[in-house]
Amino acid sequence: MFPLKSYTLDEKIDAHFLVVAAKCKASNNSSDARQYLQKIISGRKELKVIEQVLDILDEEKFLFQSISRTNLITEQDIVSKIWAPFLKKTLSVGGDLVRTKLGESISQYSQAEKQLQYVNMKHTKTFKVDIRFLYDLNGNEYDVGAGEATKEASDEAKILSDKSKLLREGKDVLDRILNTVIPEDDAKNAIGHTIQIKGLCAQVISVYLNPTGLYIAKPLFKIYFPASLLDLSDFREGLKNIFHFAHLLEDNAKLYESAVNSRKRRLSCIGSDYSTRESKQPGHSLLSSMKPTYYTPSNGNRTYSVFNHPNTHQSINTPSPEPTVEENGWVLMQDGKWFHHEAMITLDTSPYEE
Repeated sequence: MFPLKSYTLDEKIDAHFLVVAAKCKASNNSSDARQYLQKIISGRKELKVIEQVLDILDEEKFLFQSISRTNLITEQDIVSKIWAPFLKKTLSVGGDLVRTKLGESISQYSQAEKQLQYVNMKHTKTFKVDIRFLYDLNGNEYDVGAGEATKEASDEAKILSDKSKLLREGKDVLDRILNTVIPEDDAKNAIGHTIQIKGLCAQVISVYLNPTGLYIAKPLFKIYFPASLLDLSDFREGLKNIFHFAHLLEDNAKLYESAVNSRKRRLSCIGSDYSTRESKQPGHSLLSSMKPTYYTPSNGNRTYSVFNHPNTHQSINTPSPEPTVEENGWVLMQDGKWFHHEAMITLDTSPYEE
């Protein structure tokens, strides 16, 4: 069962948005709507998101008028002038628990996983992603979502290529959460969220792991950014959905926050006679259901594709024991090696042996 929480837009925010949309439609400009917002905006960050939409519509008129002209605009225009400021302002409502990282950056987790998969290939690099949604803690970046953007007039091949990349990124987001959390309930709430943008339309697709070991991608909803002030009244559902998306990303950040802080609390309670090696907590049930991600070979030649990590092949008739995560985050793997999922390192022997 897909563990998605429902979301309802605050009644007052919804009402204020309808007033703003009506004022924009009546005058075909944002002046009256802005005056209205300034009178009531105090203390409600959600209203600043509506104001941000007005700013984008007023400041980027050429972009909206040329949205289908591939020779006049770039993908970077779509991201940096429309969706990035819109997403950033929406995420600020939750106290900036999640931040955006733009410009085709690489997930450290995905990079480490691909290097494990292609151990004999030099200069291995994983996908570069247009937008990464990150939770920062103790100097570490934790991916809680990913996004890809393309122009309005992009062809089907480009759209399918972006979706293929995003689904794998969503799986990696999910996998790292599952490798970090310990409680069963937290694992069941873990979802890899992605957003695929094509011009003014965005679709949120989320990936979760079925207990049978099947990764399932589920389209959740679409967000249509208004093309003009006159179209603002049609954005009511989109406004609700963008807030919903932000909440989903923040839920993932809270899973990391809970896992890391819980581990810190347990370590702070260790006395001088406490044996860390003997104090292990059982891992959640989904650990044994996880599967490696398929990554395209860096040289682009699919005949070099690897569909599993080396030395991890198992007979489908042989049940695999569930890994056990101990207090410091180390896992004893079936091959006798120790793996730390946060640091992404492997040791041949126990980390506690001299």
